[in-house]
Amino acid sequence: MIGTEAAGVWKYFEELSRIPRGSTNEAGVRAWVRKFAAEQGFEFKEDVAGNCLVVVPGRGAGKASTPVIIQSHMDMVCVKAEGSLHDFTRDPILLKVDTWEEKGKALEVLTADGTTLGADNGIGLTAAMAVAVDPEVTDCPPLELLFTMDEETGLTGARDLDPALLRSDLLLNLDTEELGDICVSCAGGRDMTAEWAIERIAPTAGEVPLRLTLTGLPGGHSGVEIHEQNGNSIQTLLEEVTRPHLMRRWENLAETLLLAEFSGGSARNVIPSAAEVVVWVPERLAVELETAFADPALATRTQANLRTGAGPVVFRSERCSPETTLRPIDPEQSYGILFAIMGVPHGVQAWSEVVPNLVETSNNVAVVQTTEQSVRLICSTRSSRDGAIAAFQDEVKAKLESSGAVVVCSEGYPGWPADPNNPLLGKAESVFAEVLGHPPNVMAVHAGLECGVFKGKRSTLQMISFGPDIQGAHTIHERIVIASIAPFYRCLTSLLKSLAV
Repeated sequence: MIGTEAAGVWKYFEELSRIPRGSTNEAGVRAWVRKFAAEQGFEFKEDVAGNCLVVVPGRGAGKASTPVIIQSHMDMVCVKAEGSLHDFTRDPILLKVDTWEEKGKALEVLTADGTTLGADNGIGLTAAMAVAVDPEVTDCPPLELLFTMDEETGLTGARDLDPALLRSDLLLNLDTEELGDICVSCAGGRDMTAEWAIERIAPTAGEVPLRLTLTGLPGGHSGVEIHEQNGNSIQTLLEEVTRPHLMRRWENLAETLLLAEFSGGSARNVIPSAAEVVVWVPERLAVELETAFADPALATRTQANLRTGAGPVVFRSERCSPETTLRPIDPEQSYGILFAIMGVPHGVQAWSEVVPNLVETSNNVAVVQTTEQSVRLICSTRSSRDGAIAAFQDEVKAKLESSGAVVVCSEGYPGWPADPNNPLLGKAESVFAEVLGHPPNVMAVHAGLECGVFKGKRSTLQMISFGPDIQGAHTIHERIVIASIAPFYRCLTSLLKSLAV
């Protein structure tokens, strides 16, 4: 047991951490939740999409109260350290208690050994289960524990949710990651995929294959940390590979540096922290690139440009075997693809004019992949302003198509507009102030939450989102500040008690 306060939350989180639950691989979690419901005598429902609902009777003064939906998602982002042998389809998450230094203060945290932790959103799921069976919560409204699938790759579970599972007008989303925050609005988002069908050619005499890699950038959640200026490994690596001073002796880059392979990033909503490119180059250029990538000043300069960072930033070069390396891509295509990807804007595109310090529109150059026949780029664009995503992606799409890419935009998901007349918010503000000893921070978030999708399915919903301190989500440094779990759980139980009328 990790902590004595909120013991049920820790108990269930330790159990959950033994179950593989990458996006679309939530069958084990559903089976675990179904078993939990059966053991407690609770009704269990599951829709065709794979979302599940546990119906918990009210207790004490709340028996006849309006039911409350407590909602979290079952999946987690799967990122692991370079060289890790962890298999997210099979292996449990290895938990460890550690100390994290922040602003000169040592925090006791729960983290994982070389992987993402899955506190996003596993801690919300296990808090919902804990409160459902907590004997000390004597007055509680009927609860509907709604656990959705595949949130991290596009809010698929929420989008495909059977509306019949939403029977109440009160919903508590437990997917906010700072204690004392009450989120009342979020951005919408849409993915864009560009794919180039490629023609490979035979390498010419004197060309050698060279693998160039970049690791150690901080990465992060593209909805939470996109403004931190922590770099993008895909574009940073390309900038160094194609840096003009490295090419000064050759007039025609397209005939000098030919792309063979390119990979970087792990998921649409994760800022890429590592990338790798294999290029065919003349011997003289190979030597110059090797010299540049071996220079410690390159990593130092890159590290200095980061606002924050776990590091260390590492650049590497390696000669490849010509016999086992993919053949180079046609010169014109190599040039077009490399510079098209470099030209896609990454990061904040606009700040909100309404909410101070809130990102309004952003784009994450998220993933690049190569096969024998194609190169694929995936971007994720977010905005809280109507029309901004389409306007941004239309412009980028036109430029990518001019380089020969076929570009497809996903269906996307809606934002969640703030409702100043939300009575649930007023009650939560009062309860949280009493529990925490200070007023909560009512805020909006640039990340996507499922609340916007739910609102489209049931327009009468009143919703708020809150949670404990979860830091470094979507990275191998993801951690829970242990001391934040007890007050978060008290906020949840006290709010439910206030609704048991």
